[in-house]
Amino acid sequence: MAANLDSGSSFRWRLSSWSGVSALALVLGACGGTQSSSKEMAGARGTAGERGAEGRIAMRDDCDPTDPSWAPTGGCTLKDGDVNLNEFNALLVSPLSASTVGHPAWRAEPSYLKVEVGGTVVVQNTGGRIHTFTEVAQFGGGRVPPLNVGLVPAPECASAIDLPAGATQKVNGLRTGNHRFQCCIHPWMRALVKVKQEDG
Repeated sequence: MAANLDSGSSFRWRLSSWSGVSALALVLGACGGTQSSSKEMAGARGTAGERGAEGRIAMRDDCDPTDPSWAPTGGCTLKDGDVNLNEFNALLVSPLSASTVGHPAWRAEPSYLKVEVGGTVVVQNTGGRIHTFTEVAQFGGGRVPPLNVGLVPAPECASAIDLPAGATQKVNGLRTGNHRFQCCIHPWMRALVKVKQEDG
């Protein structure tokens, strides 16, 4: 396939031969099957944009249980994690950022969730390290100073409750509007929960 940019700054695609058409048909066929609506897919995976009576968020990490360096800070309960402590620390900061960046495997998933008023957010720690899922007025640092480079700790983190590996937490009674949640140990793990009235 070749792409040409026209004067209207849009791409026009043309196939160079029938073999290109055949290859495209094969690719599309391999990806075919029944199409699910984004709403169905969101409900199945608990992904961003889901809205309903119950929403789900996973607090994830990928710590390597064979690395003994995790032991002094609680260890790692995963069976098959791949991130050792050296890698974790190497990705904590970046020369292009004035504040903590954090390892991307340590994340809240989804990081944006919609639920209806009166709904429940079910949070599960699917990682191998301790996390928290703490509502804060503003995103900020957590309660572990070495992980707070360039961040002011969120005051709510002083009384944050641990969410051990494998544990589940339910959040109820959220009012209409945006609610910020973060891990008070790994403060780059953040989620925004948008609470809306039920569509009628």
